[in-house]
Amino acid sequence: MPYLHFLQGEGPRYPKNGIKAMIGGWGNPFDQHNMSNRLKERATSGELEFILTTDFQMSTGCVWSDVVLPVPSWYEKHDLTATILFPYLQLQQPAIKPLFESRSELWIFRELAKRINPAFAKNFFPELDEDEAALKVIDMLLEKGGFETEGITLAMLQKGPVRLHSAAPGDRQVPFHEQVHHRRPFPPPSYPAPVKATAQFLRSGRIEFYKDEDLCLSEGEQLPVHKETFAETEYKVNPAARDKYRLHYVTKNSLYRVHSTHSNNSILLELQDNKPKVFLNRQDALQRGVKDGDLVQIFNDRGQTRAHAVVDPGCSAGTAIFEEGRCSRYLAEEGYNALTFPWIKPLHEIYFVPGIWSPTTVWNECLVDVRRMSV
Repeated sequence: MPYLHFLQGEGPRYPKNGIKAMIGGWGNPFDQHNMSNRLKERATSGELEFILTTDFQMSTGCVWSDVVLPVPSWYEKHDLTATILFPYLQLQQPAIKPLFESRSELWIFRELAKRINPAFAKNFFPELDEDEAALKVIDMLLEKGGFETEGITLAMLQKGPVRLHSAAPGDRQVPFHEQVHHRRPFPPPSYPAPVKATAQFLRSGRIEFYKDEDLCLSEGEQLPVHKETFAETEYKVNPAARDKYRLHYVTKNSLYRVHSTHSNNSILLELQDNKPKVFLNRQDALQRGVKDGDLVQIFNDRGQTRAHAVVDPGCSAGTAIFEEGRCSRYLAEEGYNALTFPWIKPLHEIYFVPGIWSPTTVWNECLVDVRRMSV
């Protein structure tokens, strides 16, 4: 299927009658997601009949929601934290009790499950309070986490972060160590999906250089191949974009927030001069009559947003780099993802394992231009 299939409202395994409700938390998709335009259209048209958000701050997602349920921040509840960026497990422990009317997500969804079907309550430890239930869940995760969490206990985590186990010498994190030294098949186990659920990705059981798949063959990608950027996305939808929009729109994380979390914190905003910024190459700025500090509009056929120009010699020519995460209400115009689009690469639709492997989107595959705004 071509990239254009998503423009026509189609997609992999899309429900026959559409999606009528959305429940989310912390993700703030009405600003953060590259489908933010589509979400707002569906919410405004009534296609999304119900939107529920759990959050601890008034995010854009909360503003667009029918119901907002307040939840505690990290320091008001128990949780287990792990990321792919470092090999440690860390236990979040409440320093204070949840403030005001906030309740943990576990408590909220336990109560929702009970109202949908009272029989569901048994899966949420109804005999325990929410803190005890959270610790019980963490105990279960540690017990069933596989080799990586073997021997790690709640008591150990209560004393501090604990390093996950690795098959490499000294518990070090060495990519493909098991495959090279112990001839273990690839891919490695992925939790919680069993190996047989992900083994279909590599039918040979080894890292594959050649993909003997019908879709790979039809797309000419059975072997690694170079394709021109935007040829199957922006240029296919609008051939005029090649000359009309000459800047690659790239978003980066800010030093002062985690995505959009804390984007309404006055102290952190002050560190950023209370201004959204777009970084431009000196030559690109000169061609557009833009000087350092000018208020500019970033735009394309899908939308626009505004920021203050930072003329940066370290910025590559042909790029406009925007610090992502600002809530749209601080931009005096649309959110930064109003310019993006969730292109789906067809090859990503070959396999599907819920929550583990699913069609992904081509982030930052987007063209824009910048113009100076009058004062």
